[in-house]
Amino acid sequence: MKISYETSFRLKVLAIAVLFGLIIFYLVYYPIISHNPVPYGVASPRGQILLMQNITLGDFSWNNAVDLYNNLVLKGDEDYSDYVVVRLTTPGWCMDAVVWDGTKYTKRASCVREVTISRYTFRIPPGSYWYLDGSYHLILYKPEGTPENYELVNFTVTYGPKSDWGAFKATYPKK
Repeated sequence: MKISYETSFRLKVLAIAVLFGLIIFYLVYYPIISHNPVPYGVASPRGQILLMQNITLGDFSWNNAVDLYNNLVLKGDEDYSDYVVVRLTTPGWCMDAVVWDGTKYTKRASCVREVTISRYTFRIPPGSYWYLDGSYHLILYKPEGTPENYELVNFTVTYGPKSDWGAFKATYPKK
């Protein structure tokens, strides 16, 4: 059976139109359809260098410590859970949780490897990030011995159904 010239031309044009349609669908619509609209995990710190400092909050002080107050940022724009669990995985390090209650600083946890924080201690502006509130400080330090320069400190954060990792390199400020 022989196909006429007009029919073969129409089939070629139809095949090219279908091909362009699939390419446009793949480039434009597929990323929109398959996009995960709810991010999850630790946005920061993810291996950044953080300076160790001598920190004083009220009556409490730490030497060669890192405060995660401005550094801990989580991804998420939904109510995953009412609690966030931060767990240190690097041996030798521990953390203190210190809260400003309006009149003084209060230590909620002292030299622990795991701390549970209410999700309401995070500022959650419109968008996809959770920022640790200014009244809550997670102080990470090495209680025994002196930290190495550029020592890697790993931790996990669990909120909702999943866990994610975070890490930073603790370093001394240049003199």
